Amino acid sequence: MVFSFFKRKGEEPQTLTPPRPVAPKLPAGGPATQAPRSVPPPPAEMEMVEFDELSFDGASATAESHSAVEEAAILYANERVTEAISALLHFIKENAEARDLQPWLLLFDLYQLLGMKQQFDELSMEFIVKYERSAPVWEGARSATMTATLQPKRGMASGVQLKGEIGAAQHVDIDRLPSLAEAEGGVKLDLVSASAIDAETAARLAAVLHAIRRGEKRINVAGAKEFVQIIKGHLDGLARQEMRYWALLFELYQILSLQNEFEDAAIDYAVTFELSPPSWEALPDTIQTAGASELDAQEPVLEAECFMIEGVLSSDCDYKLRDLERHAATRTEIHIDMSNATRVDFVTVGAFIGSLVKLNQSGKQVVISGANGMIHALFDVMGVTEYATIIRKKSR
Repeated sequence: MVFSFFKRKGEEPQTLTPPRPVAPKLPAGGPATQAPRSVPPPPAEMEMVEFDELSFDGASATAESHSAVEEAAILYANERVTEAISALLHFIKENAEARDLQPWLLLFDLYQLLGMKQQFDELSMEFIVKYERSAPVWEGARSATMTATLQPKRGMASGVQLKGEIGAAQHVDIDRLPSLAEAEGGVKLDLVSASAIDAETAARLAAVLHAIRRGEKRINVAGAKEFVQIIKGHLDGLARQEMRYWALLFELYQILSLQNEFEDAAIDYAVTFELSPPSWEALPDTIQTAGASELDAQEPVLEAECFMIEGVLSSDCDYKLRDLERHAATRTEIHIDMSNATRVDFVTVGAFIGSLVKLNQSGKQVVISGANGMIHALFDVMGVTEYATIIRKKSR
């Protein structure tokens, strides 16, 4: 089925589509349930091709295939993955004579992203029979995470970077810290770009840091002093009675070796809760801690030439767009690498276009590479291609 909020190229969207920024167009920058069956090797005369060499825009494309692609792209962007797969399967089943490859390739891409190898292999068999050419090759599961995963900057080996408002989406990253510390005897935590944290996540982070410290592993925390001020800001407001913020504050004071500040906070804690406060624990000599300036001095982080977008770009990742604009400030050509991105949220794509418009209006050229087929289809539907040169991801 085709929803009313889909649009053809050249038509204005009717409903639900995020408002598109208004700007002059600038010059271009420069179901199967059976046991899996093995896919037979292609005949000797069959040409082996790269995934990206299979045409997406050939003369065989039809209005029906465009509608199926648009529908699947927007459903996937809205995290309605099963429905996106159904839309593509429906087109393939109901249009047996159609020669358009794009719905097939997007379905391959979805199966790849979701780790659905059995369905991928079965689709490969159908593809080979229909087109008499080799099918895309399974690359190994790239499981699509539907929450934003914040990855450390290049150069932040054996560590985790937390940005913006830290909450449930970052629990997975926080929970990785002990295993990283255990594996290499130490861990790095970057809080430089963090702006807030909820109480539940504060308690989780405090417990993790406490476990690492008690295990006598090295802890380096960039931005710790600045983040202490953020925690104190929470405690100066309605959250003063929230013990979970106090727990993180005490842990950060321990890591920073700020005993006087720890003891002042302990007095405030005792007055507030009429309970005995935690006691200061002298750190073993084997533990090395560092604040932002010390950590930067030890191992400066070199800014990558490519701006990385990883995981899911959603409304929880507004900071990422601000980072993009800062990254672009001193450059005339901006290369955005989306090789590790799995999805762009339907609402957030409007904000992404807004950032691209700003960059275009500043005379900057934007190149986007590595986006998977579903992201690329969404960009085509929403007009991202008007503001950036997109290099299709290669996949054998």
